[in-house]
Formats: sequence, C-alpha cells, structure tokens
Amino acid sequence: MVKALGQASTADERAAEAAIRAVPDWKNADMRYTPGIPGVASPTHRAVDSQNWFVAKGDAPATCFLKILHADQSDFIDLDRSVTAARQASTLGLTPAPLWHSAPMSAVVFDLLPESWRTARMDDLRKPDILEHAIAAKKTLHGSTPFGETWTVFDRIRFAEKALGDAAIAEVAADGWWMRECVGDIEAAIIASGFDPKPAHADGLASNIMIAPDGAVQLVDFDEARNVDPFYDIGILLNEAFQFDSEMQPALEIFEGQFRQRSLNRCRLYAIADDLFWGVWGTLMDTVSPRGGVEFLKYAQWRLLRCRMALRNPRFEAMLRTL
Repeated sequence: MVKALGQASTADERAAEAAIRAVPDWKNADMRYTPGIPGVASPTHRAVDSQNWFVAKGDAPATCFLKILHADQSDFIDLDRSVTAARQASTLGLTPAPLWHSAPMSAVVFDLLPESWRTARMDDLRKPDILEHAIAAKKTLHGSTPFGETWTVFDRIRFAEKALGDAAIAEVAADGWWMRECVGDIEAAIIASGFDPKPAHADGLASNIMIAPDGAVQLVDFDEARNVDPFYDIGILLNEAFQFDSEMQPALEIFEGQFRQRSLNRCRLYAIADDLFWGVWGTLMDTVSPRGGVEFLKYAQWRLLRCRMALRNPRFEAMLRTL
C-alpha cells in the first residue's frame, strides 16, 4: 500500500517517514513510500537485515530504495563502512549508488534499479552467462582500491561466538565442538599457506545479485564488504550455487583462466567455515531477535548440516594439506 508522509500507522512506517524527511533533497517534497521486500531467512536468505521501502515523489514511479537496519543487526553491520564500500562499487558500475545515509537512524537510500531487473535465484547462478557476469563483477571489485577494514570468516566466527556467550558451541549443536575444531584446522592451514586480501563483496547469497533482462548483473548489499581473500569471495558464491566439484571447476576457470585443484580446495574450505559462521549467527539471532516470524533457527540448522556434511567428506584432510 502506497502511503504519503503523515500516514504512518506502525513503528516501522514512522521510522521510514522520519528517514525520508531527513533526506535534504526531499525536504518539502510530496514523498510516497510502499513496503519493499519482506525479510525471509528460509528457504532463501533475503532482506533479513533491514526493513526496506520503495520511495517515490508524488504519483511518479519509485526511484529510490530505503533500508533501515533492524536493531538486532547493529553488532554485525557498520552502516558507514557498508555505504563507503557500496559507493566505491557504484563508481565501478557494479551496484546502485547510495544517495544518502544516517548512521544514527540506521538508514540508507539507494538508487532503485529499473523494474525489469530481478533478484537472482540459486538456479540462475548455474547459468554460464549469469555466473560469468557475477564473477567478472567480483573480480572488478577485487582490482579496486582497498577498503578500510580487513577480516576473515574466522574473525566473524569468533565475534558471533562471543555474542552468543560461553555456551556458544553447546548452543549451536551437540557436535559443535567438533565442527569448531575442524574449522580451526582450516584457519591454521590457510594462515600457513598465506593469502593476499582484496576488496570484496564478501557475500555469497544469490539474493544479493540482481539480473537485468539482457543477463547483466549488479551486486547489492555491501554490509559484509571488507578486504578478504578473493577465494573466500568466490568460494561462498560457488557454495551457494553448486554441490559438486565438477560443477565448480568451470567457474574457477572463469575466475583464474585455468582450473587449479588448490584453488578449489581453498574455496571448499572457506565455504565450510562460512557455513559454520552463519550457523552460529542464526542460532544467536534465534536467541536474541524479537522477530519471531523469521526462521533464524531453521536457517542455522541448514547451514550447520551442510557444514557437517562437508567436514565428513573423505577428502577433507587432503584439502587441508593442499592449499
């Protein structure tokens, strides 16, 4: 339902109106807004971090996209950093430009892609042309100016564990201690082999890739963007799209110009660690978030199941020794 300013009837709508009124270019304008994409954690992970809105002037079509971060995400998302990364990516033609943001209001406004663009699904990433465009976009970002912060997925796991508390592993799963030890081995192996961090989207979700009718892609949601090992950035994308090594090999040929088993091993190991992080994160959100309608625990259990299955792969030890 489209609403004009002053018609808010819920806390979320009042927050949206306050943000819209705070945008200098919209001062005294006849602004309208309508709910955007509903947050869903399972079976797909989409729009979970924020309440979002399509914003228009008067009766014209919407041209802007407003995001207001949920309070339960404040420990995980630095809005200033996210907007800085998105702005850099937008200058490269990789994402819609951020137009305004307010960290105190946890709000950011972006250009809105044309209505003909759509959100990618996992099966879209299995299409060679879409996958090639997505990898090309990520490689372009890797070659740009470094961001202000560098991290690894292992840093993220430790942060989420600390937030969950002393019972983190027990809360995650009965075999959580074993998964955590194995991921510790992955971290040690990657540190020993070394890596060169690059600015990256650092987000593997299909829902954070937009597709045009001609197959062009844009990356959206730079909340996870940092300097990371590029193979982490690619590995989590491949983990979203593919189950088997044979399916991942052509993607790595696109990324590096040739297939290397060491690169596949690194991607696979990063994907395992990423699944553990999101399993811990989902468990934490199920514990602390007031949004009971979002299936955080179901999402966490799915990511932990995939982590567990990958760790039981007979090739796991061999991958650790071949990076």
